[in-house]
Amino acid sequence: MFKRALLLSAGLLAFATAATAQSPATVDPVRVAAHENFLAGEALRGRGSATPDEAVAAAYVAARFQEYGLTPAPGMSGYLQTAGVVQQPPSAPGRRPRFTVTGPEGAVRITTNAIGWLQGSDPSAGVIMITAHLDHLGVQPDGTVRYGANDDASGTTAVLELARTLAAGERPKRSILFVCYGSEELGLLGSEYFGSHSPVPLTDVIANLEIEMIGAQDPNMPAGVMMMTGFDRSNFGAALKERGALIAPDLYPEQHFFERSDNYQLALQGVVAHTISGWATIPTYHTAEDDLAHLDIPFMTQAIQSLVEPLRWLASTDFKPEWAEGGRPQPRQ
Repeated sequence: MFKRALLLSAGLLAFATAATAQSPATVDPVRVAAHENFLAGEALRGRGSATPDEAVAAAYVAARFQEYGLTPAPGMSGYLQTAGVVQQPPSAPGRRPRFTVTGPEGAVRITTNAIGWLQGSDPSAGVIMITAHLDHLGVQPDGTVRYGANDDASGTTAVLELARTLAAGERPKRSILFVCYGSEELGLLGSEYFGSHSPVPLTDVIANLEIEMIGAQDPNMPAGVMMMTGFDRSNFGAALKERGALIAPDLYPEQHFFERSDNYQLALQGVVAHTISGWATIPTYHTAEDDLAHLDIPFMTQAIQSLVEPLRWLASTDFKPEWAEGGRPQPRQ
């Protein structure tokens, strides 16, 4: 299956490349659709956490990183970071099993992060992280598939298009680390492992933008605009918005979305880290209807495009996002 899926991915991207005449710095709806068609298509069976299907998705992302001119991150020999996933017994009767992450040696299940590095011109200027998660719910016990076209193939697609467009431009001052995590659906496991095994010191990371579920827009938001979780916790969102990013504050702070995505693992370690989303309360969430038919490709394309120049600015300026007073989350005691 692995070989078949990679051959299919190569064919899809060959089609995308042949079909488009867009500038390298322009987000391409044909490429957006091609990435989605592979990641949320039949071959990957929903990219279940810590499964071979997730590993194929990670290999696909790694291949695209290499194609776009990214290199392995410092100290890494390739683009993939693996970790073991261990199932723990439920904490009480009737509760679901818990999962923890450890080194890959001897583990029965393996999760994979895909990591690419765009080297900046000034090593002292800091690092920007642009992230999403690879996995979804995959094959269910009854044999049905949860494809996760929105959650979070859309975010992975955004990371890929941002990697391509930012790498195609002038070399930035700051380095950019692109990461697509595995096993978010098991409890943010890929980002947890990354947080303790980062190829660069997290003290060098000046900001993290996590992209999750931008495949459709919340009808309660202004047309074309995404929401950013924890918007007022720092000055990061306001700086991006001022420079054209189509983002606004989260409409649902009572849902605690800031704490429920991969940004939180880095925020707990002091990195100014937020998640952007198109529609966090979408009715298709974690259902069989989160499929290709329910994606809004024009919205996705516009949303991703709105991030290109603000992120290029952030990678070339001296501005460093900061937490607002009381904005940095504290680990639970």
